Amino acid sequence: MSTLTYYTFYHLPKKEPVGLYNKIVQGYLLKWSMKECLHVHYYAFNQEFLPDDIDQFALDFFRDYNVAKNVQASFSQFVGSDVAKVQTESIPCNVTSMTFFDRLLDPNKGIVSCSGSGDDDNHAIRQCMEVFKDGMYISNKLKMMLFENECEEYFLYSEDERSEFMFRLLQHFSTGGQWCQDDVVIEPYLNAMKYVYKDLLAVEKIPGSGIQVSSKVYKVVAFDSNNTVLFPKECRNLIPYSFAYLAVNPKTRTVALFFHNVGDTIYT
Repeated sequence: MSTLTYYTFYHLPKKEPVGLYNKIVQGYLLKWSMKECLHVHYYAFNQEFLPDDIDQFALDFFRDYNVAKNVQASFSQFVGSDVAKVQTESIPCNVTSMTFFDRLLDPNKGIVSCSGSGDDDNHAIRQCMEVFKDGMYISNKLKMMLFENECEEYFLYSEDERSEFMFRLLQHFSTGGQWCQDDVVIEPYLNAMKYVYKDLLAVEKIPGSGIQVSSKVYKVVAFDSNNTVLFPKECRNLIPYSFAYLAVNPKTRTVALFFHNVGDTIYT
């Protein structure tokens, strides 16, 4: 196990996730059983970041004292020095507009049952016969589209689109925590994504190309020397309640740790 350290990290306590802490978003998270379990921590780092360095970067990150100390505040079982390796997966971030989800708001696509023409302009999610998939009970068309690859609605998005970070956020919020209460309209999910997306990713205007995401996002899982998952919190249920991502901004040399460790009570 390598002991060399190339990256050093410094917590940025004055930088807060404004979108995540929004009162409306916090209300959503309480309903979805995610309120006390979903976190964003910000750090600066000392070296130039290159995508080919991500495995070393992630390993140094979770071993760093400043990172481990802050993670322990919300997940006391984590010990950074026990991390032997970090599995990383690069996540595409090509989507920069909420128009990506316009097809979900079209009643002709089968996900919602109205056009949002009422006083509150909300779109009701179509309910369906309940099915059991990978440990999850699915009783509406939104979740069918997100998780059931044998239904017609699943193919509203291509496999490349489904790999996008924006799409993954929708899946995470729809899954929620252990005691998640599904919303009956689609807007809370879209609103939460819009707020949190801005907390995590930096965008820039490229002449001739429009707006592009300048951040790099990686799904991460930390293991000990026995190949036991240390972070995020492992759950015995098949449902992927827990998740962790690193959103790296190479230009500012900052990184956001975005994670959800499933809670054990109805309040989390």
